[in-house]
Amino acid sequence: MYVFNEELTQNILKLTWRNPAFMAIAIGAIWMIPQLLIRKTMQKNFEKSKLEKQKQKINKLYPNSDK
Repeated sequence: MYVFNEELTQNILKLTWRNPAFMAIAIGAIWMIPQLLIRKTMQKNFEKSKLEKQKQKINKLYPNSDK
């Protein structure tokens, strides 16, 4: 016994994969999700490097003196 017969399968395919609006949304989601993840990672790395550069500049202006 088949859970999905061929007619039902074709109808589901027609309503989803062959639907231009659905495909546009699906391709957009596949395109945007990795970009958002990469952007978040790059932003964290940028903030870390920005703080490190700031610390280095402060240490250059006010060096630690051992007295």
